[in-house]
Amino acid sequence: MLAKALENAITVRSTETLPNGVKVVKLDVADYIDFIRKPHAIEYEGEIYGRSGWNSDTHVAFYRSDVQPAFAVQW
Repeated sequence: MLAKALENAITVRSTETLPNGVKVVKLDVADYIDFIRKPHAIEYEGEIYGRSGWNSDTHVAFYRSDVQPAFAVQW
């Protein structure tokens, strides 16, 4: 079998569900510039997560299921 690279793939550090049911996906980031370059939204297991912030001490970007991104429409 041959492996196929997935374009735009992102490594997920961890996931969790908060007590209020909101799902959180955590991604590794090296620094602020890396955080800015991360996408504003991701799709994980069929659900859309919006970027909500980052922790500069632990180098983690947070994406939450209750942060809904807007999508631009091309005319």
